[in-house]
Amino acid sequence: MIAVLWTVTAIAAAAAVVFSTMRLGDQVTANRVTLTRGRWAAEACLAVAAARWGRGRLSDHDTLDLGRGTACSWSVRDPTEGLNVNTADVGSLQSLIGDSLLVARVLERRRVQPFVSIAELSVLAGRELAVFSYLTASGPGTVNLSRAPEPVILALGFPAETVDRLDFRRELGRPYGSLQELLTDLSPTARTVVLGRYAELSNRVTFAAPELLFTADGWVKGRPTVAEIEETVIPRQGYLAVVRRFMQ
Repeated sequence: MIAVLWTVTAIAAAAAVVFSTMRLGDQVTANRVTLTRGRWAAEACLAVAAARWGRGRLSDHDTLDLGRGTACSWSVRDPTEGLNVNTADVGSLQSLIGDSLLVARVLERRRVQPFVSIAELSVLAGRELAVFSYLTASGPGTVNLSRAPEPVILALGFPAETVDRLDFRRELGRPYGSLQELLTDLSPTARTVVLGRYAELSNRVTFAAPELLFTADGWVKGRPTVAEIEETVIPRQGYLAVVRRFMQ
C-alpha cells in the first residue's frame, strides 16, 4: 500500500513538473512573439521618421498607433548640440562644468577609456548635475552652432553677442551656414574676439548636424515588454545613411 502511495505521489509530482514546464515554455514563446512584434513596431517608427526627414517634416519625437495592438515612439537627437566630454579641451570643460576637481577626474578617466554615456559621468561625479545635460559622449566632437544651447556656445569661447545672433537666425528659420557668414553679422569687438581664435574654432564647430541619433521603441499594448532600436545616421541628400545600429 505504501509503495502504491509513493508511486502515485511520484506520478503526480512528475505531472506537475511537466505542466509547469509547459506553462513556462508557453510564457517564453509569448514573450518572444511580443518582443518580435515590438521590434517590427520600432522598425516602422524608424521608417516613418526617415520619411519625414526626407520631406523636411522631422520633429524631435513622436508616438504612433500602428494598429493591431501595436504602437511605437521615436526620438531624434543631434549629438553635436552638446560639448563632447571625450574631446573637449580643458578650458571648455572648466567653463561649462565649473568644478576643477571633477574636470581633472574626467580628463584622467577619458585617457584610460572614453565615456560611452553621460550616465557614466554622473557615476564619476557621485551626483547628477544640471550642467550634464549640455554634455554628450557621442558624435564626432564638433559642436553644431545651429542647435547648441547658450552654455555650450559660451564654453567654446564665443562672446555673448554670438548667442543673440544665432538665436535670431534660428527664429527666422535661416541658420548660418559657416563661421565666415556669422562673422559678418558680429560687431567689430565680437568679431575681433572670434578672429583671434578663428583657426581653433573653425575646427571645432559646424552649422549642420554631421550625424543624428535615432531611438525607436516598439511595444504591444498591454504587455510590459518593449523593444528598442538605436541608429546613428549620417544625413545625405534625400536620405539617411545608417552607420551604427544597436537593438535590444
